[in-house]
Formats: sequence, C-alpha cells, structure tokens
Amino acid sequence: MISVITPCLNICKNGRLEYFEKMMSSIHNQSWADFEHIVIDGGSTDGTIKILKQYQRKGWINYFVSERDSGLYSAMNKGLLASRGNYIHIMNTDDFFLDLDYFKRSIKVLQTKKFDFTHANRIIKSRYEKPDYTKKGDEKVAFFKMPFRHQTMIIKKNVFDEVGIFDENYQIAADYKFVLQMLLAGKKGYYFPETVLCSLDGGVSSNREKCVQEVSRVIYETYGQQNRLMLNDCKAIYLKKISQKLHSKILTNIKNKKIIDSLEICYNQSNS
Repeated sequence: MISVITPCLNICKNGRLEYFEKMMSSIHNQSWADFEHIVIDGGSTDGTIKILKQYQRKGWINYFVSERDSGLYSAMNKGLLASRGNYIHIMNTDDFFLDLDYFKRSIKVLQTKKFDFTHANRIIKSRYEKPDYTKKGDEKVAFFKMPFRHQTMIIKKNVFDEVGIFDENYQIAADYKFVLQMLLAGKKGYYFPETVLCSLDGGVSSNREKCVQEVSRVIYETYGQQNRLMLNDCKAIYLKKISQKLHSKILTNIKNKKIIDSLEICYNQSNS
C-alpha cells in the first residue's frame, strides 16, 4: 500500500482550490488502487475544512486532522507517523499527476528490491501567465542543489525508518536534507525521464534569501562540516561560485566519490 500524505492550509483563501481538486482527482484516478490518503491540515480558517470533510465522506480521505502546527514539515511528519503503507508519497495541494499509471509503474520498479525510491520530471505553471518550464530529475547534481522533484518521489517506508523523518528546524529545505541523508546512506533511485506531474509555481521556496540560508546550512550539516568546509564554503557551493581555492579544498578534504563528482559539475558551471 502507498500512503499519500498531503499537507494543507487555507486552499480557498489563497485561490488554490482548483489545483487541489485536480490533485485529488489525479490521485484517486490512479490505476494503482491500493493506497490511503492522509491529509494534515494546519488549522485552516477559510472554509477548507468543510471541503476536506466532503472528500472524507466521499471516501477519498482516509485520515484527516486539522490543528495548528509549526509548518510544512511538521505536517509531513504527522502524516508519516500516521501512515500504514509500505511506500510513501507526499503530494502538495498545488500539484497533480499527468500520468495516471505512475503509482503502478513505480511500485513495479520498487518491488524488484533494487531501488529504494522513484522520481521523474514535473512541469511548473506560472500563477502570473509566464512561460511554463520543466524541472528534471538528476542525481548527479545532488550535492549542490535539489536533484529530485520531490512531488514525483515514491519512497519505501523503511527508508524513513532508517534515515529519519524531516528536520522541523527548517521551513524550506528539510526535504533536501532528507534527500542528501538518503543518498549518503546508499539508497538508490529509479528515474523515469518523463513529465508525470504538474505544479503551480510560488510557495515558501520562492523566498530566495531564506532558500540560500537554509540550503547552505543543509549542505554544511550533511557533509560540509565533517569534511572541514565552512558554512560560507557551503553557501558558495549552492550559489555555484566555487573558486579555485575552494575547489582545491574540496578535492583535498572530501573522499566520497559521489560528492566529488557532483561538485565537479558545480565547479565547471561556476567557471563556465
């Protein structure tokens, strides 16, 4: 069984109800029927609760709670603790599947036992009529930016048991920290090189200053500090501003080939 976890807050007031309805339809019309849908609401006050209860009565929400929380990752962790499935998928309220066979295809791959998670591409639509653009999955860039489109990821539940849940000290980058911890623990992903999901742009990750601060800290905590990199070094890595001096420091201090190969890409992009 897949446990689908959806964090939720004030979808009516923020004009996101249309996307929420598309998301619910794309989940519940998947060809893989063995799943539960967990919705964790952060205490909505705009009529969202009424809509969620309607979906619950319809049988499309299996577990629902609404209460104040400390943010997105608190809601995700509540969902993880309530989950009963062998696989986890976290679906945002502003996302919806274009591929209604994606659950089935992912489970087929994961049941081979060679892989711990799946991922794919997503297309992002602008709230302000700007051009759509696609974000692709690429593990090679993992150690300087988010490599996977986390909304496309189906992850074995035992990965969370081993690696841990999301770090609630972060507001934006806890999913990136989890991904790095997962890769450093040797977990293997399977990439579908297709666009399987559509997202609405914006959200908390659009706060550039906060994003730079948190991602730099994640890089520092997951592999930078133990390899004698400073926080400013990690910020330069994320911003793709690796100097020759920092490049030499990286090659001297870091022995993990995956990290080195990833940062070589970053260094080449820094100096292109």
